Amino acid sequence: MANLKSLLVPLLFLLSSSLQAFAIDAGEFGVEIGDFGGQTVAGKVYAVDKNTLYVRGFKFNVRDADAFFWAGKENVPSTSGEIVRYPAEPKTPDPQKLPVLNDVAFILKLPHGLTIKSLKSLAVWDKTKLKSLGSIVIPENLVVPEPRVLPEFSRIAHGLRSGNVTILDAKTFLIPDLHYDGTGPDAYFLVGNGSKPHGNGVKVPNEHGSLNVLHGYNGETIVIQLPQPLTVYNIEWLVMWCIKYNHNFGYVRIPKDLNVPPALEQNKTGVFKAEPATSNPNKVEVQVQERKENGSAIQQSTFATVIMCLVAVLFSMR
Repeated sequence: MANLKSLLVPLLFLLSSSLQAFAIDAGEFGVEIGDFGGQTVAGKVYAVDKNTLYVRGFKFNVRDADAFFWAGKENVPSTSGEIVRYPAEPKTPDPQKLPVLNDVAFILKLPHGLTIKSLKSLAVWDKTKLKSLGSIVIPENLVVPEPRVLPEFSRIAHGLRSGNVTILDAKTFLIPDLHYDGTGPDAYFLVGNGSKPHGNGVKVPNEHGSLNVLHGYNGETIVIQLPQPLTVYNIEWLVMWCIKYNHNFGYVRIPKDLNVPPALEQNKTGVFKAEPATSNPNKVEVQVQERKENGSAIQQSTFATVIMCLVAVLFSMR
């Protein structure tokens, strides 16, 4: 019984920490810009990166309106603006009118040449009646998330080297020009916390989403993603580590002062033979999201339920 209790206590601590990370993660959807908050149009808008918006809890209840999302050059929406396509990847060459929508979430990509900082407002604009059906003002002092370029992997063993690692979003790393001789018998990507890497970190799937022992690399550019519930905000390093021999092949540290885009499945894992333009690490294909907002609530509810059960078990052992 005592042994069981000694195991439950640290587990309870770990789960509590994970739940806290979800509860205080203000960057889960990006930096909040504003709320449409009207009867005709409702929903919150977030800045994902300089070219991308995330709209959450969106409602639009006007049928057959000649309405579009409208990137405005003025605080008060006017004819001086451009259509922002919805969905972001439509099947038709011409922009589609907004249908009636109820409590959905999706990504919007700004037209070529526009950035969030270049805009004054975002509206739902009726092109026939030349009026706004609802809008938000984009603050001038808005701090927009952006990918963070880190140093290359340190060169310690087995020919490991790379270009500068980029954090594309809160769960995704781009590792360019990766080299590794592939001879480590038990090598994995690990992430964790502490002043230096160690073998007790969490395994990160490779570019194919597999937790198999790492193979060799010869200059490929790969994209890998952290497993749930981890984000770059609760780790301090990424390392290539041989578990069998407890050997560090090379690592990169994760800074604390991050403001990277949220992980909204806009970046995909994979391998690239040619390195993407690292001068523009934002250039990653975005997948349109349209779904009910219940995923994070389910995660939090699950964590809370487990913690309550563990607390009950601990008290019953007194």
